[in-house]
Amino acid sequence: MIDTKATLLTCVASLAIIAAPASASVDEYSVDGGSVATISLQVCSAESQLAVRGDTGTDLDFVLTDPAGGMVHSDEGVDDYLSIVIEKEGDDCAPYSLAVSNLGEEANAFTVVLEPIVESSVRIEKYIIQANETRTLDFKACGTSAAVSARGDGDTDLDFIIRNSDEGVVHEDAGETDETSVTLAGLLSDCETFQMEVANLGDVYNALMVVVEPKGADPAPFAGTAPSTTLEGVRLADGGVAGGAVTLAETEGAGEYRAEANSTLKVNLPVCGMTRMEVRGDGDTDLDFTVTDAEGTVVHSDVDMSDVTFATLKPSGECETFAVEVSNLGDVYNVFNVALTAADALRGPLGPGEYRVNANSATKVALRVCDVTKVLASGDGDTDLDFDVTDATGSSVHSDYDMTDRTSFTLDPKGACADYAMSVDNLGDVFNTLTIAFGGEDAVFAGQGTEGKAKPGAATSDRNISILNQTGETISSIFWSNSATLDWGDDKLAGSGVLAGGQQWNVNVSDGSQACLFDFKVVTQSGREIEMARVNACETAMVEFGG
Repeated sequence: MIDTKATLLTCVASLAIIAAPASASVDEYSVDGGSVATISLQVCSAESQLAVRGDTGTDLDFVLTDPAGGMVHSDEGVDDYLSIVIEKEGDDCAPYSLAVSNLGEEANAFTVVLEPIVESSVRIEKYIIQANETRTLDFKACGTSAAVSARGDGDTDLDFIIRNSDEGVVHEDAGETDETSVTLAGLLSDCETFQMEVANLGDVYNALMVVVEPKGADPAPFAGTAPSTTLEGVRLADGGVAGGAVTLAETEGAGEYRAEANSTLKVNLPVCGMTRMEVRGDGDTDLDFTVTDAEGTVVHSDVDMSDVTFATLKPSGECETFAVEVSNLGDVYNVFNVALTAADALRGPLGPGEYRVNANSATKVALRVCDVTKVLASGDGDTDLDFDVTDATGSSVHSDYDMTDRTSFTLDPKGACADYAMSVDNLGDVFNTLTIAFGGEDAVFAGQGTEGKAKPGAATSDRNISILNQTGETISSIFWSNSATLDWGDDKLAGSGVLAGGQQWNVNVSDGSQACLFDFKVVTQSGREIEMARVNACETAMVEFGG
């Protein structure tokens, strides 16, 4: 049982559970001892009340992340309840993620309520005020007046100051308790934002509940899309998948790694300066990702049904070591690649290339555009593909759920480079090779479904090509990689000598992905770097590097 600090507050925390209206999503889940349950929250209103109440048998900790994987709220109080207000931008529904960690040895059955907030809603929020901390909390009061009640857990003295939107003091309480209440009358608008300054005068934290009940507010019910919650998965509290193991990788940084079935691999990522991280699995299983900074704070989380994630890592100083925990939820191993690219090296568009989407699986593609761009995506015609495109905030900008494997849309970054994510679900029983192109219809759709005659001597889909050195120098290094990936990989000439001027090297560039588009780079002995992008290795017999 919990040695709870907030026995009286459990009744207050239950208000959001008991009073949930018909438009709310109310679901029951259970998390085993020493495990973490990840709950997907489909948030559809501008403001939503999220309430979680456990069975009081163990301590539960909570971490809420937004659609982009950024942390919105964390609660590490010694109790098993949560109550917060989620504020969402944009008109479309957005997927948030709630991690529920059971710190006890026994299972904890908990209830999750996700309720759209309207003007007449009672708002209930829980805060952890640390020892000797003074914290400023924002809250909204709607209607013609509002009753505000703040109550701590009884362990320390709390002092309160409430200010209105003009920063005028409307209430003060410096008594020797941790409670206060006031009616805010004559509100300036339908909903006014106030600030509550809370000073904890004690040497331990205090769990504070703030309840705001509007009076004279519009009673109209929520009329939009109803929210929903679903269980995404369960893993061990130390990062592993429930029933599996967690292992620290022997190497660190960019490179190829193997996550065994039903286990978690932790990879340390030392970076200097703002860095883009992309992790891409082999498509055989679902991978979940958690990225933490040097202090262990979660900075990115991704628990969708794919084995791909990407995020921007921002060191607190010049350099910092982050860590990514990769949880393999499947019954076979997954070989994944970690790519780290300096942010200042990402100056141009990103995304065009070929991607394999395995049967009944999902993947994600990172898109970057720097001006208004038409994006065309087309599969190989063998299965139905569904598409969802979101911007950097997680807001939907395009979706396509028809019965084809094609879609097109236009991205407008508003005068600057912007990042987007395309999620692709393969609904068929065989893999589908997806081609993404930027530009007009001819970029990807033209000629599909027809067979043209190959040129004499042209390469076939075996991806055997010849690399010809016409640079006037000796080539000391050669790199090639799938155009859909961010890194170049290893030097293909390492240990094999050099490619003298006028010589050619016959190679096979297949990487097992069924992709045809590859990027090539050579380095001459004088240090010159020459690149050739998006070469179709299925149709090109020769890659020639000239002077």
